[in-house]
Amino acid sequence: MRDMNLRTLVLVALAITLVFGIQARLLRSLPGDAAVARAVQGISPGTAWVAPMVSTATAPLKYGLMAIALLGAWRLAGLRAVIVVMIAILLEQTFGESSKLLFGRPRPSRELIAVMGNPTGLSFPSTFMTLYSVTIGALVVLAWPPRGNTLRTVVLAAGVIVLLVAGGARVVPGAHWPSDVVGTVAICLSWLAVGFSVAGASGRR
Repeated sequence: MRDMNLRTLVLVALAITLVFGIQARLLRSLPGDAAVARAVQGISPGTAWVAPMVSTATAPLKYGLMAIALLGAWRLAGLRAVIVVMIAILLEQTFGESSKLLFGRPRPSRELIAVMGNPTGLSFPSTFMTLYSVTIGALVVLAWPPRGNTLRTVVLAAGVIVLLVAGGARVVPGAHWPSDVVGTVAICLSWLAVGFSVAGASGRR
């Protein structure tokens, strides 16, 4: 994404935001959401791992995620990248939950997939995934493309794996549709790419 010019990055981010935002506003779920959710639930090694994973997005563990993101951004791209990540975290912590009101998508129905407990609130965006996107996801954006750099390759691979596990932690318990997870990550990462481009944080140190 960093090889695109700023205008292209902004247009891509806007398109992603509109596509996922409109579908979340108009549809309770996307066609195939239930089938994909059941498939993810079927391959999960039980559900005991879900609660510990979800707890990483609450205090005090979430501050560890933030610290990893800030230190990683500094190592990959310097102070400008750190500032972008700090702003992204601040916006996420301030507006993440309230942004759900813009879309009003209800939680998945237990009539369609297995649902653990009684999830409350709305489904899109996933605030768990917004936090992971502006922390771990930010490092993924900075590390792309790796271009043979060992550190960037490791960060990119580890970051993608963490995001996949985090996404599974919301789909497996039936708290979110797969499209909630994918849409949340896509929107956040696309705007992070814009932010890094504006700041001149190339991630090529």
